[in-house]
Amino acid sequence: MAGVENVPKEHKDRVLARRWMEPRGDAVLRDLPIALLQALRFWGGIAVALAVKWPLVANESGLLVLWLRDGGFRLLLVPFLLLVTAPLVTVAYFLIVRPPTQGRLGERLRGPLTATGAFLGHLVLVAGGGATAAWLGAAFFGEQPVLVVAAILVCLYGVARGVAFLCFAVPAVSRHMFRTVEIHQALPALITVALAWELALQDVFFPLTRWAGDPVLLPLGGAVATTLVAGIELWRLYTRHGMRFRLLTARPANR
Repeated sequence: MAGVENVPKEHKDRVLARRWMEPRGDAVLRDLPIALLQALRFWGGIAVALAVKWPLVANESGLLVLWLRDGGFRLLLVPFLLLVTAPLVTVAYFLIVRPPTQGRLGERLRGPLTATGAFLGHLVLVAGGGATAAWLGAAFFGEQPVLVVAAILVCLYGVARGVAFLCFAVPAVSRHMFRTVEIHQALPALITVALAWELALQDVFFPLTRWAGDPVLLPLGGAVATTLVAGIELWRLYTRHGMRFRLLTARPANR
């Protein structure tokens, strides 16, 4: 029909990720420097943590494989650490926030709980679907191959949907940390800093690879960079928007 534009349908998992993982509009500051710092503190820290070891492996193909394996493992570890770190940091905040909260604290728990539940549920879907498919193939393929193949395809469909959701959720998680920004604007930065130091200490005390000539403090580079960026973000929240960490803030004025 003339004058009608065909708009492609948006991916279902992208829609779900936006609905469950993105914070309410009134909880997000319209502040471009803050938005840039939020993206930089997460991805910049990971990039620095990987880059500091590049001189050790640049001229060694064997070490390069180990470097890639080490980086891949640490990236896979991030979602599981986040699911533990975010609740712990949030509970710690609850313990030090100054009363009275005027009822606003409980109201703002709904978003973080929804985001955490959605992320954990899809993570379980991926792990459970993959494990079930492998188990069905190993245990029953010889007895009922047709039924087993059909069941495996269903499991793989669930895995694919779970992976798609998690991929679409990553940008929101990296900036807003399971919508904890709805509780306080500073919480995502603090959660990111805690995560960065957990990964750094894992690399110091429980490294996957012992690098020749690797200074003990070298793995701390990513955590230091993340802490620095988060510190700048917190300073701007205080100086530009008047937000104090121990005071539960009102909804942002979007200045």
